[in-house]
Amino acid sequence: MSLQFQQQINEMTKKAIEEFESAVLKERTDENRLNAIGNIYFLFSNKELKYIGQRQSKGIKTRLNQHLFGKSYSINQEGKQNGTISKWNLIKKELDIGNHIHFKTIHIIPDNLRTTIELEMINKLKPEWNIQGK
Repeated sequence: MSLQFQQQINEMTKKAIEEFESAVLKERTDENRLNAIGNIYFLFSNKELKYIGQRQSKGIKTRLNQHLFGKSYSINQEGKQNGTISKWNLIKKELDIGNHIHFKTIHIIPDNLRTTIELEMINKLKPEWNIQGK
């Protein structure tokens, strides 16, 4: 027996893309980061989508801090980052050449669907910094 869920996943992804498109584009400020609500986030340079990521809602502020400000809470004794690598090095390059960094967030409920929806959105929107499967 085979369970087929692709149609439902496609419908959920379509709704998530609609939510993404209507979400407010927020400037890279600590205030905006602290007010972020969601479990899928989108990073932009000069309003061009560069990256899609996901995190449990309770950890999104920390993850945005790592990406947007280079603050890693997971470094070893030599100062090297452990675990998931942030996009800070790419963000910093964009800032260094004068580009403006923004982000958006959306909230997928239930939370356990966020990984599936994130992967589907990456597949459809193809952001430059998402290298999974390339």
